[in-house]
Amino acid sequence: MDSKKTSNERLYLNNSLIDYPLHLGEKKFLKDGSVISYPGCTVICKIPEDTSLSIDIAHYQSLLINFLPKNTYAFLPVSSFHMTLFDCCNIETKGTNYWPKGISDSMSYSDIAKDFKKRIENLSLPKSFSLELERFYGGFSMILKPNSESSEHLMRSTRDKLSDLFQIKMENHYRYTFHITLAYPLKQLDVNEIDKLIEYEEELKKVFNSNWPILKLENPVLCVFDNMLSFQEV
Repeated sequence: MDSKKTSNERLYLNNSLIDYPLHLGEKKFLKDGSVISYPGCTVICKIPEDTSLSIDIAHYQSLLINFLPKNTYAFLPVSSFHMTLFDCCNIETKGTNYWPKGISDSMSYSDIAKDFKKRIENLSLPKSFSLELERFYGGFSMILKPNSESSEHLMRSTRDKLSDLFQIKMENHYRYTFHITLAYPLKQLDVNEIDKLIEYEEELKKVFNSNWPILKLENPVLCVFDNMLSFQEV
């Protein structure tokens, strides 16, 4: 997610943020909430099910489900909870300047991931990252930030190394905002609904941060996916 988008929540939800239109479903879900094929590969920190953190995130997700107007979001299953460390490639980057150099766009994402796996064999990825919740966002995301300068440097330098190894640099590489996606918006909220949501998110943030002042996200792994419901480690 882009910092220009995350720092302008109200404008984005109102579909009035210049250069950042509100993409309902984001080409990943239909208007009725049905999932769409959206293949790719990525480096993520999974949030294992049945851990205290996963259970708590699911609780906050359920609070949002109950708070938001019905059928306005497609909520993700707990099994898919993760934080993206580095976007590799997907169906939307195929045929663009952000496709990995030296990789044929005719290759399957599984084969691309195997190639990437070889490239990072000698890269010692950090075992964990230390973050904190900056805020809930848009009813669909938890915006995270490294909780210290050293953690910020570790995460950004790891992204730079992956960028060099995979020969990928997205346009927002330096503006990338770490986050955990809870849902995808399907319908635009009205102004009153947006105001109420932003106020409610601030309440959720205070409670969450009192219980989780530090978030440890561990074991970044290279994964392939066919849609946003499941991510398979390579």
